[in-house]
Amino acid sequence: MEVVTLNWWAVVVAAVAYWALGALWYSPALFAGAWLKGIGKTKEQLDAGFTPWVFVFALLFSFLAAYGIARIYVLIGLVSIWDGIVLGLLCGTCFVLPSMGVNDMFEQRPCQLSFLNILYHVAGFVVIGVIIGAWH
Repeated sequence: MEVVTLNWWAVVVAAVAYWALGALWYSPALFAGAWLKGIGKTKEQLDAGFTPWVFVFALLFSFLAAYGIARIYVLIGLVSIWDGIVLGLLCGTCFVLPSMGVNDMFEQRPCQLSFLNILYHVAGFVVIGVIIGAWH
């Protein structure tokens, strides 16, 4: 396999941007109410079981996604922001949507909750693609 040189700053910034998008997406300013309704919990119930490790692991998972998209971007020879957008959209719709969709159907989650969660990750992958593409 060919040695791939990644722009690690772009990967870190993309991971933080994806993570920050999640903070905004699930905030009261956007979709916190719909998300809480979808999972059938109150803010108080979530706060009762809260651990800061959730944010640490969310950032680690964001980094993993940013790393994977950056690696694919470089491996297949992409060169532009548009390429990054398309790659992020493809990864989101071809990997996130079916994976979460299958789980959510078997778990009988509300369609609105599935849509909300899947759309967040697709949007996040596009954000990663934009940053990787812009910084390449």
